[in-house]
Amino acid sequence: MAVLSVLVLETRKKHRDRLRGKLGAAGYEVRLAESGPALISEVAAARPHAVVLDIDLPGGDGLHVLKAVHDAAPDLPIIVEAGEPTVEEAVEVMRRGAFNYISKRSPVETLLHVLSQALERERMEAETKEKAREHKIRTFDDPASLAVVDRILARHHYSDSMLISYMQDVQQELRYLPQEALRFIARRLNVSLPRVYGIATFYKSFSLKPRGKYVIQVCMGTACHVRGGGRILESFERELGVPAGETTYDERFSLESVRCVGCCGLAPVFIINGKFYGNMTQEQVPRILAKYE
Repeated sequence: MAVLSVLVLETRKKHRDRLRGKLGAAGYEVRLAESGPALISEVAAARPHAVVLDIDLPGGDGLHVLKAVHDAAPDLPIIVEAGEPTVEEAVEVMRRGAFNYISKRSPVETLLHVLSQALERERMEAETKEKAREHKIRTFDDPASLAVVDRILARHHYSDSMLISYMQDVQQELRYLPQEALRFIARRLNVSLPRVYGIATFYKSFSLKPRGKYVIQVCMGTACHVRGGGRILESFERELGVPAGETTYDERFSLESVRCVGCCGLAPVFIINGKFYGNMTQEQVPRILAKYE
């Protein structure tokens, strides 16, 4: 079995030595980076399985390094540590691609737990991608399927002013916007394909890959994140067997993490096909999912 490698950038020697000892004892291969540029170079040269990043780098470079590493390896789990955590910084580091944000004062066991979660999610994502390659994605390039799209266009007499409404109706019917459907819409309405694709990719409500019958959206806004939104998301991932952003193999459920949905007083919140569930706990997730089986 391959040894999992963790690349660590920590400015405080005592804490760095503690991390190296505890991670090594847990079976991880620990590599140390001496600086932000060194960390970025090492990620590019020999991608680790995860990164532990001290956000308190001299000159405020921690956020810059975080973004640079995330841009270079978007799927790489980055666990950010802070000496004096704040909600504002938590929001910013998550926005820049961190997997999680923890305090240096937390026991190292907290880091080990978060690291385990990160690597499990990475494994699930790799498995999902492999399954997706094996699973033939539905196409809608046959006459019968495209006739469904044509009927939707006919409802409003093929008016290009109704383009977004057409696309909403097509997605509701097919549960996503297939490429062939977008090409067909462009040809039938005599509008440019880039315009159609631009709308499809601009609006978050549109999806270019199949979505499940039930779309679960877990709020990860500030209030929900602070009150356990991340744990709610993990519960859904565990119950469904897929990471956020993916759909179950039977195309029954799609799981998404979303920004603030405007129900901060009910945090943590998730939505299933437009129905809001507030003040949720991890224990409630399986019971609610059972209602949609």
